[in-house]
Amino acid sequence: MTNKELFDKFCEDNYVCIYSKPWWLDAIVGPENWDVWIYEKGGRVWAAMPYYLEEKNGIRRITKPPLTQTNGLIVSYPKDPQSLAKRASYEEEICDAAIEFIESLGLDLYEQQFQYKYNNFLPFFWHFYNVIPRYTYVIEDTSDMEKVDAGISSKYKNMIRKGEKNVHHFGTIDADTFYTEHEKIFARQGLPVPFTREQWHRVYNAAYEHGAGEVFAALSENNEVLSLSFLIWDEESLYLDAGGPIPEHSRLQTYDALVHKSIEKAHEKGLKFDFEGSVVKQINHSFREYGGRPVEYYRFRKVFNPDIIRKEAEDTIKRCSQNSNTQ
Repeated sequence: MTNKELFDKFCEDNYVCIYSKPWWLDAIVGPENWDVWIYEKGGRVWAAMPYYLEEKNGIRRITKPPLTQTNGLIVSYPKDPQSLAKRASYEEEICDAAIEFIESLGLDLYEQQFQYKYNNFLPFFWHFYNVIPRYTYVIEDTSDMEKVDAGISSKYKNMIRKGEKNVHHFGTIDADTFYTEHEKIFARQGLPVPFTREQWHRVYNAAYEHGAGEVFAALSENNEVLSLSFLIWDEESLYLDAGGPIPEHSRLQTYDALVHKSIEKAHEKGLKFDFEGSVVKQINHSFREYGGRPVEYYRFRKVFNPDIIRKEAEDTIKRCSQNSNTQ
């Protein structure tokens, strides 16, 4: 069996987050642009690590695909309980093998964000990888919406109520409308959309084909888009993958109401709600108001190319000099 065939079987036998499922990676980067490392021992696959390998501007790197919050090592633990020491040893053996594989590829740069279920960063730290903490917010139990609502801050309860008054109805929109409206959110920040329209169409179609996603929007009486979100889900969680308020309508606060309705969708499906949190201060402060639990996950990074190390060091020195001059 090929590694991808082994990974298909691995996905059948283990929980694999939507961002690492083969169909998702096929859609977002194309079947030819991703692969998977498999660690097999004693007739059993202990771990898998799907990865996106990009070669651009002379730089060869493993990196995070667009629209993909996490994508890294997935460990399958034995059915029999392990002591803490044995579990740590098990993880270290897998990580050492994964690191040996990574460093055999002749990369200029490695960077992946692991799903929060995996949190033993020490083997990578010992091999001189940078370990960068990230945070998401997760509402672990959406079974009781009264309890969920009780956890929302009073400020945001008021914002949600205001938003609901300004929404005529909630509904779905087509792929092109979503992309065109979503462009406005990035344009206001002077940024391009971090994924192409073609990539978006592939992911949109794949999510609907697999019954694992939906574009959800707050709409006016004449179906004008006021705010939007792209929701995706797997066997455990529903994720707020992309979206936001349309800039010209942001004062209406319909996005707050849309997020609340999205949590209700997780409730209906019996799933956790994952905000795909951010370390950006404003976004982080917004998500935490909904009462989710802050959950730490890790970005693992190592630069192998001296030119990149030099350039990053020069950029850091330049920023420090600019900060000194402004103080």
